[in-house]
Amino acid sequence: MSDASSELAERIRRSDVRWVRTDSVVLDGPVVGKHLSARKFADALPDGTAISEIVLGMDLGGTPYLGWWNDWRPQALGDIIQRPDPTTYVELPDHPGTAAVFCDLATVSGDDLPICPRSLLRRLDGELARRGLVGRAAFEIEAFLFDEPASAGRRRHWRDLTPLGLPAPIGYLHQNTRVQRRYLDAVLARLEAIGVPVEGFHDEAAPGQIELNLDPAALVTAADHVIRVKQTMRDVALEQGCSVTFMAKPGPEYGNGLHVHHSLTQRGAALFHAPGGQLGDVGRAWLGGLMATLPAAVSLLAPTINSYRRMVGFAAAPTVASWGFDDKSAAIRVVGSKPTSARIECRVAGGDANPYLVLAAVVAGGLAGLDGGLEPPPALGVAGWGLPPTGHPHLPATITTAAAALRADTSLRAILGESFCRHWLLTRDWEWLMFHTTGGDPASPLTDWELDRYFEVV
Repeated sequence: MSDASSELAERIRRSDVRWVRTDSVVLDGPVVGKHLSARKFADALPDGTAISEIVLGMDLGGTPYLGWWNDWRPQALGDIIQRPDPTTYVELPDHPGTAAVFCDLATVSGDDLPICPRSLLRRLDGELARRGLVGRAAFEIEAFLFDEPASAGRRRHWRDLTPLGLPAPIGYLHQNTRVQRRYLDAVLARLEAIGVPVEGFHDEAAPGQIELNLDPAALVTAADHVIRVKQTMRDVALEQGCSVTFMAKPGPEYGNGLHVHHSLTQRGAALFHAPGGQLGDVGRAWLGGLMATLPAAVSLLAPTINSYRRMVGFAAAPTVASWGFDDKSAAIRVVGSKPTSARIECRVAGGDANPYLVLAAVVAGGLAGLDGGLEPPPALGVAGWGLPPTGHPHLPATITTAAAALRADTSLRAILGESFCRHWLLTRDWEWLMFHTTGGDPASPLTDWELDRYFEVV
């Protein structure tokens, strides 16, 4: 047993913890696992405990991916392992006697599962480390708050809900934040207690919309923090009798994004610093890779049918494959005039995206740029909304065209791994099929099918 696992087992035995919640994140983003007795959890360290692999075999509506297996598994339904990461263990302030820990998903023989999002990001972080590079990231989390409890929302198919705030779509309005403070105070206190640092929060541009900005952290930790923020926000909404959603486009107003800022250093030097407006060789190659792979990355950044309702002109989401210095209309934004703040922001991902896969797509794109010595195209230079397709390559606008772009991109697939990409693309085909065969209407505006499928779980 590793030192970390031994220390955790001893800590649990000396504590008042009676139950440990094992948290694993599946492809579409839901958190799955068990509540184990403290004794059972500690005795199973470091290997972890079994869970049915059906958690990887169902879509967001609970329908099994019939017949869709992968090369790491037999043609039968069996177990996989939740392997705990001892560094993520926290005692939950809202449930005395209960703790939580993130777990990677592994085969029964202990090998990483290629379709485990957390393991995938951890592997890519290791690729950076082997090159002497250190990545850090910070997410911006957007969400909508509504007055009605979940039970009322379900009865209405999540329509005609009352925003928690003024009906006017005015961003950064302190008057709205005041209305939301009871909810936010509970969320922020709980996040502080479990060690998730929040840099700031503010009212967003749509009625009832808020944004939380997280502190920079190591890559896997940054994605872990997003999951814990979402868990906490959902828990507090349940307790206070209101509703929260991270769905990309739950109504006619601006949608929810999941912007991510990331930085790269080597021996302490900031590689994305652009003195005089010019990136260095590593920064340019990284940016070149992000731009070359961006159309393919959209499949991971915009994973649902609903994702693409957000990605329309003049609705704050990027629609053109573009980059710029401090340009919020571009898909990729280079930010920071000082080495300590130098970073690149990816503004494409929707609030429904899996944060591990968002960062995996970003890191894989950057690595592709480093490996190929790629150069970025010219900066956008103009407002990026409403541009004609001629001369301005548009991002994929549907779940199927995004999947086609990923199928056609060999560099991103090579770094993400063929086994992962094959499985992911089949699940996107499946999502399209479910929409067209179980109640969705491709010719319709926002459908009940999308609201019922995505509002609570993405």
